[in-house]
Amino acid sequence: MPRKRLILGGPLFDGKTLFSEGTVLLEDHKIVHTFADTIHMIDAEVIDVHGRLIMPGLVDLHSDSLERSIEKRKGVFFDIDFAILNLDRQAAACGITTFCHAVSFADNELGLRSPKEAEACVRKIRAFTDSPQALVKHRVHIRYEVGSEHSFHIVTSLAKQGLVDLVSIMDHTPGQGQFKSMESYVRFQSIEYQVPETTVLEKAREKQQKNPRAWEMVKTLAETVGAAGIPMLSHDDDTSEKIDLICALGIGASEFPVTRQAAQKASDRGLNIFMGAPNLVRDQSTSGNVKTSDLLKQTLCTGLVSDYYPESLLQAAFLGEKFTGDMAEALGQATAGPGAYLNVPGQPGRLVPGADADIIIVDHSHTWAHINHTLVRGQTVFKSETHEAVA
Repeated sequence: MPRKRLILGGPLFDGKTLFSEGTVLLEDHKIVHTFADTIHMIDAEVIDVHGRLIMPGLVDLHSDSLERSIEKRKGVFFDIDFAILNLDRQAAACGITTFCHAVSFADNELGLRSPKEAEACVRKIRAFTDSPQALVKHRVHIRYEVGSEHSFHIVTSLAKQGLVDLVSIMDHTPGQGQFKSMESYVRFQSIEYQVPETTVLEKAREKQQKNPRAWEMVKTLAETVGAAGIPMLSHDDDTSEKIDLICALGIGASEFPVTRQAAQKASDRGLNIFMGAPNLVRDQSTSGNVKTSDLLKQTLCTGLVSDYYPESLLQAAFLGEKFTGDMAEALGQATAGPGAYLNVPGQPGRLVPGADADIIIVDHSHTWAHINHTLVRGQTVFKSETHEAVA
């Protein structure tokens, strides 16, 4: 017989509306119904949340944590399977039920492994999420560096094979985007990758010469990715002209726009805009770019991503109310907002009939919110036995 359960006893956010009290009815791994009050059924098990918040699992479109877990220190590498396994457990404890690993593809970039190793990483992610070991849902977000010839062929092949869920284009050429000046490029690269400035300058000059086929390859990539139904994003957009360019390519989202001007133009053109949760938690950009809080105030943000810090996504969802003025809108930035951009089954980020039962129970009565219970497809993947919350 189907297993029926009721989650009740606290406020409910269904991905759109925040109810002061609510109930979710599950049957096996799916949501059957949500109620804006407390109900009881004789033939259903009950999970009482004791006043905590019931909400959808978090949807993270961009996490760099896998690459950072494989290479914990510069030149110190760990097994990919080991890194994915531990990140899986970390994501469950963070309330992230849909976890998109951002894997960088670039030719001869500083600090990056080869495109072939990146390809192996993609295949490892796919194998793990299909295995019984996986607690949360793992997705592949490929980051393609503009002008990379070898990576171009691998990325298009992976997209055609159905191994990719998101693709973003990035251009780290100094003088635009994230690096407005040569000085900022040299400073960041030499510190981040612990290499001499002369090496960084050599790479900078090589990038400034540009591959003459660079944007022609991006156009072909966009056509291939679009035909496969894979959403695309553009990384570190800085000008109105750049927004016009990505719109012409059929790209539907701007990720980490570095100026308010670019964000406003992206909004005017109907693009989704995704910003970093760490930026909001710290209320500043690590590179001195536009703040997430400023875009939230101006309703120029569609959703938040954890970027390099998975634990930041939950906190940012609650901090966002200060800038949006609406808790439901703020919570949607980490659930339904990013979930709607993914072209995957299960309706991630929503608690609606027919959706996968990806649910988190959150205690936000303290300075920092924390997860008490995470369910993925109706199965408990994390549970914390804590003392009752004290306001």
